[in-house]
Amino acid sequence: MSFNLKSVEMVLTPITEEESVCDEGTTEKDVLESKMRTELLAAAAVKEMKELASLLGKVNTSTATTAEEHKLLSAQKKLDKLKSELKTAKKSETDIELSYLRSSTARSLADVRMTMKKKDIRSVIRAVSAAESVDLCFVVDCTSSMQPYIASVKNSIRDIVFRVRATNANLRLRLAFVAYRGVEDDKKGSELLDFVTSVDAFLNFMQLIPARNGERKYGENMAGGIQRANSLCWEQPTRVCFIIADMSCHGDEFLSGTVYPSGTPGIDIVLELKTLQAKTLENGTMTLNFGRITSTTDNMLSRFKEHYGIEISVVDVKDSSKMTASVTTGLRKSIFKTMTVSGGAARSVSFMPVVDPLSGTSKSARLSKKSYMIEPKRPSFDEWKHQAAVKVNLFRNRGIKKINDLQEPLQSGLLSFFSTEPKRTDRTKSSTMFMRRAAHPFAEGEIRIAFHAQLSRLECNLSNEKSSMVLKSYKHVGKGLNDRNQYLKQMEVSTIAHFLACKYNTSCERPSHCGMISLLDVCVVEEESEDNEKHGDRRFCAEEPLPVGTFTKFSNNTGHWDEDNLHETLLRFTDFTFQATNGYLMVTDLQGVQNGNSFTLTDPVILCKDIERFGNTNLGPVMMAKCIESTRALMKENDWH
Repeated sequence: MSFNLKSVEMVLTPITEEESVCDEGTTEKDVLESKMRTELLAAAAVKEMKELASLLGKVNTSTATTAEEHKLLSAQKKLDKLKSELKTAKKSETDIELSYLRSSTARSLADVRMTMKKKDIRSVIRAVSAAESVDLCFVVDCTSSMQPYIASVKNSIRDIVFRVRATNANLRLRLAFVAYRGVEDDKKGSELLDFVTSVDAFLNFMQLIPARNGERKYGENMAGGIQRANSLCWEQPTRVCFIIADMSCHGDEFLSGTVYPSGTPGIDIVLELKTLQAKTLENGTMTLNFGRITSTTDNMLSRFKEHYGIEISVVDVKDSSKMTASVTTGLRKSIFKTMTVSGGAARSVSFMPVVDPLSGTSKSARLSKKSYMIEPKRPSFDEWKHQAAVKVNLFRNRGIKKINDLQEPLQSGLLSFFSTEPKRTDRTKSSTMFMRRAAHPFAEGEIRIAFHAQLSRLECNLSNEKSSMVLKSYKHVGKGLNDRNQYLKQMEVSTIAHFLACKYNTSCERPSHCGMISLLDVCVVEEESEDNEKHGDRRFCAEEPLPVGTFTKFSNNTGHWDEDNLHETLLRFTDFTFQATNGYLMVTDLQGVQNGNSFTLTDPVILCKDIERFGNTNLGPVMMAKCIESTRALMKENDWH
């Protein structure tokens, strides 16, 4: 990250937190010792006062000896000293009690927040686990030409279950099968197996399925098959229907010249499909998949989508050997879809701080969304000129020397600059830079918005191409959400991921045919003026723009990988981060731009055994185990291990 800092020496000044945590070393023992010290001084003062009163009495009655008169003077001085010490001790006692109260309160709040975070993590884990409860129904054209595909379903089902369970260990799968042929043939009775948990029971049923002729080129009774699928006992959150056919349904709008131009008599296939699509639980999903074998079904699928708005995922199974891969990928996608709907995935990608347990309000009540509009276009040269520059400070992490350094939080500091021109002896120190930020964000994610920006040490250099930056801030405003500490946490994650990417690129764990991985370097930018503090626009994470290309989310932090964009080097990188740190942490939630077989990534997530680190996106050791299992299972499945 250059920031257009030619001929400049940079140093980090450790951050002095204004809101630093109180002395957590103050204990109950310190309070008791302070009280005892005060009580001893008070007792000594009382004793001296009694002796002083006795001596004064003798002096007043002229019965005091010369020695007692001298003792009276020293007793007065001793009493004055004790009073002074007692006053100091009482103040110290009060300070210690306050410090103890503050530290014990801080510890209690930290304990409560940690309890709440653990509760949130368990909630995400439950949502992920629930999504792995799957009802899978095959609706299959069982006419003669479909014999290889019927056999393929039968022969691949065990492998499908094995593969999905390898990436989704809590898989609870129920299987159903609906056979259909021609209208007249189905009137004589058709084969149907309602949901069973036993793969053996499913296979035994399929042994009895004969493939025989239907109406063939004049359409088949797909509508009847869908109708029977609607009659099944759907129960689990993730519901998947896999329709496999080499012939269109009846109806001239789908296939010209069918036996039944208006569709299967008495059955509206569009209505049946919409009914099936609507069979979802509140926190569940229904996914319709179609195994495409021939182009004969293309017009039908197009009509379903474009004319009737029915979403059906189409996969090519012309080669029956693709059945295993197609169904496996479809199931994994459906499981992730349910996670997203149920909130498991959404909660797992939030850096938002845990709600203050003493605030008495819910998280939603404490957060309000910023007012903004998305403007994808980058500001022109003239538009930048009319955008006022503001003074900012930069915060960076200190460099990481070795992997063991990752066991402790990284130190961060204020970035200062020493000019080395014209003479080194004339160095002047400054921590101020200049920044322009676009009026509107150009993109948004689940929790953050991104702005085009310019950043430079000298205001006159802002228009230089090297000054182009991207700034990211939260979409919401709320107590604690936009504090400096929240942005420093994100910076720490990116710094560690960047360090591990550099290690991976030079390690023997990266085969020569796998490309390089680059994680964008991040700093925290903070405006010197406090004017935007209340609006949540004073601080940003700053990074260089991504290369031109299609932005892709390759994985998340709950173990899901996008199998349409699965790459060996990304899987190996995630596995490397786990191995290199001896299972202490791993880099997940990979997203960015691919260039050839290399990748430039941004906004990663770190999962770590220590759940106190890396914000709320760190879902701890349970999710680490899930992520590494799915990563290694996919590597093995693709012969990349």
